[in-house]
Amino acid sequence: MIKKIIKAVNVVFGNFVRVQSRLSFDEARKYLQEISPKPKGTCYTKNKLAIQYDLHIIIPAYNAEKYIKECLKSVFIQVSEYSVLVTVVNDGSTDQTSIILENLKKLYKGSQIDIEIINQDNKGYSGARNTALSFIRGKYIIFLDADDILPQDTIEVMLDTAYEYDADILQGSWYTFTNEEKKEYRVKESGRKTGSQGYISGYPWGKLYKYSVLENFQFPDGYWFEDTPISFILAALPFKCISIDNIVYGYRLNSEGITSKAVYSEKSIDSYWITEQCLKEFPKFKVHYDQKAYEYLLQQSIMNAWRIRKQKRKVRESEFVLITKLMDDYFKGFHTKNANMRKVENALRKKQFIRFEMII
Repeated sequence: MIKKIIKAVNVVFGNFVRVQSRLSFDEARKYLQEISPKPKGTCYTKNKLAIQYDLHIIIPAYNAEKYIKECLKSVFIQVSEYSVLVTVVNDGSTDQTSIILENLKKLYKGSQIDIEIINQDNKGYSGARNTALSFIRGKYIIFLDADDILPQDTIEVMLDTAYEYDADILQGSWYTFTNEEKKEYRVKESGRKTGSQGYISGYPWGKLYKYSVLENFQFPDGYWFEDTPISFILAALPFKCISIDNIVYGYRLNSEGITSKAVYSEKSIDSYWITEQCLKEFPKFKVHYDQKAYEYLLQQSIMNAWRIRKQKRKVRESEFVLITKLMDDYFKGFHTKNANMRKVENALRKKQFIRFEMII
């Protein structure tokens, strides 16, 4: 008798999780647009080139009075034979950042490394980076956040390797730190890797980019998770990508930052919007809707769901419906080659939202 009851429950439960979402695409999209409208930013642009330096370091700074001194000190104590320009974009700071930057500019005047400060109204991380990126001055570019640091010898090690292999993108290992602890992370597939065979993380930091990689690229304005195009678009292009084991970046963990609070904000829906925007812009960058892009989308579907996990069910289900539409529009007939992703793929293809949430 008990076995029959268990069997009946399993049948009912199995049927329940396999029920298709009843939300239509139009209803789902309209709902998400009302909750958190899609930003209008784009990944594609035409940046100006005026190559005068070996390295152009771009630092966006907003209310960075607490850490900007430490950040810039880590740059200016670097010993290197290469020519370097640091561009700090003061992004409408309302604290003492502006005053501190002017004092630091005077302090470092005459140093081996040049520094310029750009003051602008607040445009966010994307807008700040893009301001400096719109006028590329170095053969290679590094993005450094104002609360992070460059470990000793980073410039010399990265440029030595980049020039030796004529790398388009070079990435290294990094560590995270707080006032109490420090933890190292090693890049995957360390060693010489070329094009799509190499692994590229989605973070903008911890990397060196040749100017030609970023000549037509910008961070899409108005989005959270604006670094997604690095791993979705740039990593799909046939660039020579090099990974090294050296620690080249120190990332400060900040409990007050966007990353730690994003899951509770409706703005976390941007995780889907930026996914959609990247796929839309593939043709501009001559990126193909191929197997690699399909596998990335499957992985991204999990990431998107994780980022909105604290949102209401209708938000989560609406995002799920829109992801299934992207799969139908761009990757009809594709099948994953990753055995670990087959259940996820199956739930998405069959539009089984409850099953999808249980799997991930």
